[in-house]
Amino acid sequence: MSEKIDIKFSSGSVYHSCHIHRLVVCTLLILLFSSFESRAFAANEYAVFSLNSEFEELTRSKVRMLYRGKAKSLQGKRVEISDWPESSIQRAEFYRFLLGKDTAQMNAYWASLSFSGKARPPKEIHTASVESLLNWLDENPNRIGYAPLELVPDDAKVLLVVGEGK
Repeated sequence: MSEKIDIKFSSGSVYHSCHIHRLVVCTLLILLFSSFESRAFAANEYAVFSLNSEFEELTRSKVRMLYRGKAKSLQGKRVEISDWPESSIQRAEFYRFLLGKDTAQMNAYWASLSFSGKARPPKEIHTASVESLLNWLDENPNRIGYAPLELVPDDAKVLLVVGEGK
């Protein structure tokens, strides 16, 4: 007795399997590269700085007081401080490094101080760029801002550097 065995390969299912495999690999590669891209915009250290060379270096405590509205002057001069746009990675990282707070916590904090009339929040620059920050700082010598350390101009007076674990 000879039985005939009929084996059929469905090329459609093989194609479908390869297609899914490629889709999974491509998705993983996109996720991998997008995480590198977001880290490329992240900074390890931020410099609090001014274009006024007369300011002396500051302690971490003093900068924390400035960015919490507890201090308004340095060396007898009333200062204005800046902030990056609310949705920027720079703002989120700076507050995490300096105060251990996220953007939502800082927004709530400043809303409370503003409502009570105790302090005004830092001046938010228009665009998330060092050029925008430098233009704002250049208008008044008693202004202070922060930026990723590697983007701070050489002629700026660095008052404090904050970063992960600093």
